[in-house]
Amino acid sequence: MNVKLHTPKSLKAGSGTAMLKQFLLSLVATTISIVLTFGTAGWLDSRKKEAAKHEMVMTILYDISSSIEKMEAVDSLLRNGFEQQVKVIENPELMKQNPFMFVSMVPEMQYSESVENIFSSNIETIDIIGNILFSENVSQIYNIRKKYRDEVVEKLRKEFMKSGISSYEGIRDLDFVTHLSIGSYYLADAKERMNVCKQMMDISDEELDAYSKKREMLFDKSRTDSITKAIDAEMLERLMRLEDAKK
Repeated sequence: MNVKLHTPKSLKAGSGTAMLKQFLLSLVATTISIVLTFGTAGWLDSRKKEAAKHEMVMTILYDISSSIEKMEAVDSLLRNGFEQQVKVIENPELMKQNPFMFVSMVPEMQYSESVENIFSSNIETIDIIGNILFSENVSQIYNIRKKYRDEVVEKLRKEFMKSGISSYEGIRDLDFVTHLSIGSYYLADAKERMNVCKQMMDISDEELDAYSKKREMLFDKSRTDSITKAIDAEMLERLMRLEDAKK
């Protein structure tokens, strides 16, 4: 008697290989899915951190650049003031012809400390930037900015108030030379450190200029400047009235 045995399809030749292939394909697909899911999440997180770092760096450099521009404006004012002082000392008649010729040479330097406060008070900012040397240079520049305002601008303003704007003797005794020399050292140091910061973060002048224009479009700088000039003009008018009253 011949007995025929039925062989299950799962045990037929080749079926095991097919199942193994199917299993491997499924495993590969699952692995790729996991890698894509977590890899994409990691990539997106990295992009967000890099974007946050870039924005923070650009904000700080923009703030510093604006402060350096203010220091340069004061430096130019002091140089012009010194040249006019020399002319007046050589020819006192100039003061009689125009007793208020130094009214526009009283220096002023105003700036917001909001970015500096965020940078210095929030340890997360330094962590986001991730460059200690950059952070140290930024801190030094902010320190220089304060010294420039206190030791150059404010001291000379006090000399102007003390000596009088329309007095020949007062103008003659103004110490433009010392304030200009100290200010020049501070300004040169700030500009050098600024260049180092840009190099470390690979920020070009063109990129910073484009960012500055973008920021200024959001904030009407001309309006703020006009308000500041109006306040200064009002203050100087009061000073001139006081000078006239004293005479």
